[in-house]
Amino acid sequence: MPWRMVAILAALAAMWSAARTTATAEEPSRTTVRQTLAIGRAFEEGLGAVGVRMNDTGDGIVLYDHALVEDDGPGISSDVEWLITDRAPTTAVTGDVRIKKVLHVERPEALAARLYVERGVSIEVNGSHVETPAGTLFPVIPVGLLRAGDNEIVLSATPDASPSIKMAKPEDIYRNAPERRGTPRRSFTSTDGGKTWKPAEGEYMVRLHLVQYTTSGHVISPTIDLAREDSKATALLVPAAVAAVRLKPRTTTPDGTAVTLEARTGPCPVYDRARWSLWQPADKVAVPEGHRYLQWRASLTSKRPTETPVLHEVAVEADVAAAAPPAWASHVSVSDARNAEIRYTSIPFEYEDPNHPRMVALRKKYKLDEVVAGATSEMDKMVRLRDWVAHQWRFTAPKENYPAWDADEILSRKYGFCVQYAIVFMQCATALGHQARFVFGNHSGAVDGGGHEVCEWWSNDYGKWVFFDVNQSWHHINPKTGEPYNLLEIHDAIIRHYYGGEFAAWNKRPQGQSDVKYSPDFAACYGRSVVPNEPASPRMKTWHLKDGLYRVPSRWLNLRYMPRNNFLSKPLPVPMLQGCHWDYSDYIIWTDAQTPKEWLYRNFTGRRSDIAWTIQQVRFDATCTATAGAVAVQMGTSTPYLDTFLIKTGDDGWKASEPTFTWTLTPGLNRLEMRTRNTSGIQGPVSFVEVEYKP
Repeated sequence: MPWRMVAILAALAAMWSAARTTATAEEPSRTTVRQTLAIGRAFEEGLGAVGVRMNDTGDGIVLYDHALVEDDGPGISSDVEWLITDRAPTTAVTGDVRIKKVLHVERPEALAARLYVERGVSIEVNGSHVETPAGTLFPVIPVGLLRAGDNEIVLSATPDASPSIKMAKPEDIYRNAPERRGTPRRSFTSTDGGKTWKPAEGEYMVRLHLVQYTTSGHVISPTIDLAREDSKATALLVPAAVAAVRLKPRTTTPDGTAVTLEARTGPCPVYDRARWSLWQPADKVAVPEGHRYLQWRASLTSKRPTETPVLHEVAVEADVAAAAPPAWASHVSVSDARNAEIRYTSIPFEYEDPNHPRMVALRKKYKLDEVVAGATSEMDKMVRLRDWVAHQWRFTAPKENYPAWDADEILSRKYGFCVQYAIVFMQCATALGHQARFVFGNHSGAVDGGGHEVCEWWSNDYGKWVFFDVNQSWHHINPKTGEPYNLLEIHDAIIRHYYGGEFAAWNKRPQGQSDVKYSPDFAACYGRSVVPNEPASPRMKTWHLKDGLYRVPSRWLNLRYMPRNNFLSKPLPVPMLQGCHWDYSDYIIWTDAQTPKEWLYRNFTGRRSDIAWTIQQVRFDATCTATAGAVAVQMGTSTPYLDTFLIKTGDDGWKASEPTFTWTLTPGLNRLEMRTRNTSGIQGPVSFVEVEYKP
């Protein structure tokens, strides 16, 4: 996310004026502070939303409603003909050949059901034929045909088709999911029209997707300052003591469902397990002395797969005794401030440690510091690294002995396609201390190529994840602002430009070069350039530029994210032959009302913070103490492999600091800057506050 400038001047003026007129040193001002976060803001800006989502009307939080039943997902591979090794076994469904998949369903009640099978098959579910329109990829299954326990799916050929159904080998499944070892075989083959059945060599890729509510989930709110109506405007605070707090949820709870509310409190604006309280029932929240911040957690439960509770809002009331600011504070005025908003992902993303021995060895062996030497900015540094990776080998699809997710192995072999370029850049960037992640996507109507694996890296300068196409060595920026795009922003632009903001229906997809859209909001930076330039290839120039405008990318409608980047320290699980197919079941999939649903996956999110979370930023608060000129400051962050906080006052330069410290003001303009430094020495964006002190 880009930096958000905190609008504080008017709010602070009003706050200090109110404090001076309503409080004295002898008698603190006692009041009841009431706050109700909009439910959408609570969902997006909180510490996470696990097993829940926003409802379709946008006025409440409900339980997550996707369940995938499969046996092949961890080990499924590709059956493309050009593969020499690791190719997935297949069975051609033709003539008297049938396949049977037994799917075990714990809870058959559902709002809807979809089957993922190859096109061109006739389907029976538990002995009943299911009518399927020709060409349907995700046929609708009548829920009434399903039963608790084992369900038999039998596939036979239609008169005009003989599709091949691929399967995952048991050893590939167990390699990625050892916990599945010992499970019964659930795939069978018949060559006599279904009279007799034999176990298959693996598990067929036949998956059942149920639209049903999960049994439980929860959402954690953003940090709420109990002592102020507006928890956004943070610069200088009035000291306050919270005597009591009350939480009042508004919910809808059908029979068999419930919403339970808890809260925890703390003395600092960013949750810190060592300093904050444990979760307490909402009706018994004890607020320790010095705690002015609160987070609530709403747990949603349901005993019925077709019913969900709805959390519409949570009102928070606090009885607050606000002390009068010390007399000297009336001589302080805030002139400017920037206070980072930390956005949290619900994905338990696993970060690679840049100082892991294999990362250190990668950095040393390939002299990565020399690769980026001379860079004049963070972006220049990453562009140099990207262009270096792009020129390490010639694009070659790995037909055999598919390489591991290991940059050293790939660089030693010197072959691979877009997947390998993305992996190498991700790991080299992380080795240099810049966290990066593996992202890919496709669009069936793309006019600039099909599916593609790329990278995003965290930019401290822009406060966001930034998209890089590594093997083609380019990225997109908005020429009006100079800000680079990430893939979610490009996805949004595809919806706007190619579908007019409406649902991306198949019959409305771009049909060819004549449908390409061009926009002044897009430009591209090729090779080692950090500003818009033209591609070196005449073909690329013709393809990407028209009348001085760059085309709007079209290939990033469906987005998929790997939920970790620690593949050197934790080699498994990984998808088999990533890039030859995208059938691995455990990607994180972006979903919204405009994007067609891909029913072969289980992990969907429409929460933007889950994708556009922030790292390495500092959020702070500051309070004038009883000592003239002394301001108590507290800092918090969400930074992988944090080394220390850094602070800077005046001309003293950056110094390491504890999260809490005292800032001593001098007469005139005072500026305090704060940032993080990770264990690789990479410094985060700057938060700051400027105050004028006239004693």
